[in-house]
Parts: sequence; C-alpha cells; structure tokens
Amino acid sequence: MILVVGHKNPDSDSICSALVASDFLRARGLEATPVRQGEINRETQHILSTAGVDQPELRTEVAGEKIWLVDYTDLSQAPDDVAQAEILGIVDHHRLGDVMTVNPLEAWIWPVGCTCTILFNMHKIEQVEISKTNALLMMSAILSDTVGFASPTCTQKDKDAVQELAKIAEVEDLDKFIRELLIAKTDIKGLSAPQLVEKDLKAYPFNGRDVVVGQIELATLDQVDGMIDALQADLVRRCEEDKLAFAAVMLTDITTAQTRLIYAGEWSTKLDSHLEDGLLMMENTLSRKKQGWPWLQEQLV
Repeated sequence: MILVVGHKNPDSDSICSALVASDFLRARGLEATPVRQGEINRETQHILSTAGVDQPELRTEVAGEKIWLVDYTDLSQAPDDVAQAEILGIVDHHRLGDVMTVNPLEAWIWPVGCTCTILFNMHKIEQVEISKTNALLMMSAILSDTVGFASPTCTQKDKDAVQELAKIAEVEDLDKFIRELLIAKTDIKGLSAPQLVEKDLKAYPFNGRDVVVGQIELATLDQVDGMIDALQADLVRRCEEDKLAFAAVMLTDITTAQTRLIYAGEWSTKLDSHLEDGLLMMENTLSRKKQGWPWLQEQLV
C-alpha cells in the first residue's frame, strides 16, 4: 500500500492532490490511499462537500510505509518520522526542498500555480481518464492556489487546466464557482488567533535556524480588526516554545493584493526599517511562495 500524504497544516491543494494522486496510482494498478496530517480548513470542507468526497484519514506516522509526497519537498512539512519511510514519488509545484531518498523515485516538479495542475497533465500524458469528481477537486485546488487566477504564481498551464476540467466537471458558470470558493476561502468567523496562525503555517529551515511563515487570506483586512494583539502574542509564544528565530503571518486582502505582515522573534529587528506608522504593509502581494517568503529571505540574511 502506498500512502499519499500532503504537508502539515493542509490546504486545499494538499488534500485534493492526495485524493487525486491516489486515484491516479490505482489506475496504474497500484494500491494507494490518501492521508492528511492535520484538520482541513473551511474552504477544503466546501470543496469536498461540492465534490461529494470524504476527507482523507488523519495519519501523522509513516514509519515503515511506502509513500508519495504531494505539494511539498521540505522535510519540515513532512511527517516527523518520514526518514523511516520509503519515498516512491513526489508531485509538487514549490522549490525543491531538502528531501532525500535511498532509491530512485518518480518526481513531477513543475513551476506552475498548483500541484493539481501537474496531476491534470500527468493524467493527459499517461492517458488516464479523469472522473467528474476528480475534475471538481483539481479545478477547485487550482482556483484556490491561484486565488481565482489573480496570484502571480498563476501560469497559462493553470488556466488551461481549469478550462478543460470545468467541462469534465460540468461547471457552466465558472465565475460563480470562483466566487463561492473564495467566500469559503476567506471565512474566518469564530476562529481564535492561534487557529488563524495555524490555518496555513509553513516551516522553513533558514541559515541554520527554524522560521515559520503563515498566511491568512481575507476578503478585507477589517476582518481581523481587534485580533492583531492576539495574533502577535501567538507568534511570540511560538518563538519561545519552539525556539524559532522568526515567526510571521501574512494578512492578505485577496481583493486588493495588499498584505500586512505581523512578525516576532529575535530576527524581528531586521524588518523594522520597513515599518511605517508601526505597520509593515506589502503592496501587490498575494503569494507567500513567490512574493512573501522570497522577500523575507532577502531581509533575514
């Protein structure tokens, strides 16, 4: 049995990719099952409900298993015991991380906006039929990761994939589909500050230390009014408890591409020169992968 596992703090692409990749491997005659490393968010719940699919089993230990990684190659985002598993395959759209394998593996790593865009093309290349359910999952993940094509990570391959998948999924009104997805994506009602930080938090090893950067996608920055102090306190707590050099969360207005960065840790002073009236605002910034994290790496050197 092959376990197909997405990253910690799973987003929609991580969950949908695990589901679709498992079906892809089964179409090859292999035994495969999707698993997740954490609770799914509200947007992903919306996607799975729309597609009529159950969420993958929660699984945080993979020692002794054969596994495929989807949507990451950084070991900090893998199960803690991944070194005791055999990695047979990778499908990812991020930078190549620090994963290493004992044996040769199958790797699909493309510079596109979403892992599901790669999976869509894998189906085409290997002539594997795409079901209506998997079409819904893949197009939803692509639209989520590219923020409805607005993100700078979006490529023509992502757009082409959605157009073909929408036909298979029988989605006639794509604009309406995107609106409903983004409403679910920015729904944070009732979530605490720690839950918001944890919602899409990724760890990065950097200059010999550990760093975490989260992102909260919002319809308007007003949604977190009154929560800034609590968010800041949670970042401070994480730095102290996990011995992090730096922790940050991007508060991103997906309608204006304006991001407010909240941060903490011993490396915080490296960013203080960018403060204006006590705030660090990042204009035209939607993507953590292509904009937020690369900029932070320059500042934290």
